[in-house]
Amino acid sequence: MKLALLFLCAASLLIKPGKGNGSFCYDEEDCGPKSWEDTCNKGRSQSPININSNHKILSKARKAQLYYSRDYCQNQDFILQNNGHTIQASVRADLTSTSYLQGGKDNLANKRYVFSQLHFHWGSNKDHGTEHTFNNKSYAMEGHFVHYSSEFNSFTEAVDSNEPNAVVVVGVVYALSNEDNPAFTPVLKAMSKLKKAGDSTTGTKLNLVELLPDQERFYNFQYNGSLTTPGCAEVVLWNVIGNRGRISQTQLQQFQLELDGHSKILQDNVRPAQSLNNREIRVYDTQITLSQNSHPGRGNGGILFPRRKNQGWRG
Repeated sequence: MKLALLFLCAASLLIKPGKGNGSFCYDEEDCGPKSWEDTCNKGRSQSPININSNHKILSKARKAQLYYSRDYCQNQDFILQNNGHTIQASVRADLTSTSYLQGGKDNLANKRYVFSQLHFHWGSNKDHGTEHTFNNKSYAMEGHFVHYSSEFNSFTEAVDSNEPNAVVVVGVVYALSNEDNPAFTPVLKAMSKLKKAGDSTTGTKLNLVELLPDQERFYNFQYNGSLTTPGCAEVVLWNVIGNRGRISQTQLQQFQLELDGHSKILQDNVRPAQSLNNREIRVYDTQITLSQNSHPGRGNGGILFPRRKNQGWRG
C-alpha cells in the first residue's frame, strides 16, 4: 500500500487512548490522574498494577502459545501521531487491519484479536517510565500493543461494548540499554518529523514482532483490567510481558523531546499503579508461533516463527 493512500485511509481513524481524553494530563497540579473522573476513580478493575514476580511464581507458569498473523511479523508502512498524550503508531485503519494475535487453548479467552495501534509511555529518567511495575520497580519505557476482539468492527465498538475481554493489550517493558534497539529505528525516523501535539506523519518498515523482547519464549502476566487513560473502561484483558525489551538512552531522549497538548515536554505520561482488589493474575510461559492462516476471522494452525535465541528470564 502506498504511504499516501495509507495516510488518507487511516488519518481520520487514528485511535485515541480513551474516550473524553481531550483535557486529561499527567500533571497532578493541573489535570493529572487523581482528578480523572467516573470509572477512572470508581472502578474496581483498574490498570496499571504492580506485579509481584519471583522464580517460585514463574515455576508455576502454565505453558501457552501465542499465534501471530503473517503481517504481524513483517515490515509494514505505518502512520505515526503525537496525540498530545503519547506517540502512537497505526499500521492500517481498524476495518482493514490484517495483523492479529490469538491465544491457544485457555489463553486470550480463546478469541482472535485484531491489532489497532501501538503507543508508548516513558519517563524523565530510566527509573520512572512504565505504567506496570514489577516488584514495585519501574523501568524506562512501556509499549502498549492494543487489539480488539474480531467479534467487533473496530476498537471503538469494542470499548463501547463494556464487555470483559473485548480488548487485549500486550504490555512490553523496556529497560535502558547501552546499545540502540534497531526495532525502534523506523519509529524514531518518523518521529523526527513530529514537532508538537496533533502532528502526524508516515513511516515504513515497522515490524511489530521485533519490538517484543528478544526471545521466542517469554513469561506473560495476564489479568482483567482497564484502559489506562480516561474513560478507563474495564474491558481489557492485559498481557504484560515479564521479560524486558531494551531501548538506549539516545533513543529514549528522542521521545523526551516531544511536546504534549499543553506545549510542555511530553514525558512521565504514566498512570500510577492501581489497587489489585483481589483480581487473579495468571502467569504463562508463552511461545510465539506464526499462524498458518492470516485471515482474522478463521481458525489457526501453527508454524514456529524463527526468532532470536531465548535469553531467559530477566528479573
